[in-house]
Amino acid sequence: MNVIITGGLGFIGSNIAKRMLNDGHTVTILDNLETSIAQGIDGANTIHVDITDADAVAALDLPDSDCVIHLAGPSAGMESNASPVQTLSKGYGITLNAIDLATHVKAKRFIIASSMVVYGYTEDNPVPESAPCLPVSHYAIGKFANERLVAHLCHDRGIRYNQLRFFNVYGPGQDLARLGQGLVSIFIALLMRNPRVEMKGSPERFRDVVHINDVVEACVRCAESPNMKDGPLNIGSGEAIVYGELMRIIADEMGIADAFEIIETEGVPGDLFGICADISRLKSELGFVPAYAPEKGVREFTRWVLDNR
Repeated sequence: MNVIITGGLGFIGSNIAKRMLNDGHTVTILDNLETSIAQGIDGANTIHVDITDADAVAALDLPDSDCVIHLAGPSAGMESNASPVQTLSKGYGITLNAIDLATHVKAKRFIIASSMVVYGYTEDNPVPESAPCLPVSHYAIGKFANERLVAHLCHDRGIRYNQLRFFNVYGPGQDLARLGQGLVSIFIALLMRNPRVEMKGSPERFRDVVHINDVVEACVRCAESPNMKDGPLNIGSGEAIVYGELMRIIADEMGIADAFEIIETEGVPGDLFGICADISRLKSELGFVPAYAPEKGVREFTRWVLDNR
């Protein structure tokens, strides 16, 4: 299978690219290096290109491909509050360029990275893909707009499609310096600085945290499955974990549990109190069962950080 991955040098994209190469697929990576964790990946055809530039994307000389996995785009919710118009327009433009590329290379399937934030304030937990989407932040509105653009254009152009609603992804290789993205990595970075941590919002909030290996497995299965139905797909662990407990687990693994303390401060506008993925569709349609429960995965990731700092 020939696969194109936009944003393929980022945390999630690079892991997907390596797995698909190991599976024997041909991989082309398009990346502008803005948030990349590598300059290239052995075995992949890596092209450094600004995907916001429609002319530059249209000028690419690429062979016909089976699947386009679109991971490039604005990725930090807090940054979107500072620049809402730029965030929405940039993300929408990038996605339009990626769909045009998929059309040009005659892709059979288009997969886009979305987010659990599209659901907004939900009372359904675990939340299924069929739940109404009422996004409450600029970042979330942008993600949902991209989902709708994909559904509309891909349907009209005869391209199969899936919007992968990632929950809180974490794992080895994540950039701990980016304190605006990555719940688990942010908590680890903060606790490495000081066992007394200021938390924006209630420590009773909860999330579904999903290990990068499980994310990669789900994404690859989606790309490889010829019978996968179109539409959104939750990518999570299917389990909720409370913020305070999450931090306690990290502190315990670091050996600072006795000194650990949470200092609650004012929350971030548009932040959700709690959300957890219903992964029934992931299990039934792709036969996927997560390998990492939250506590197991977080402890392993914390040890990896300590061993590689």
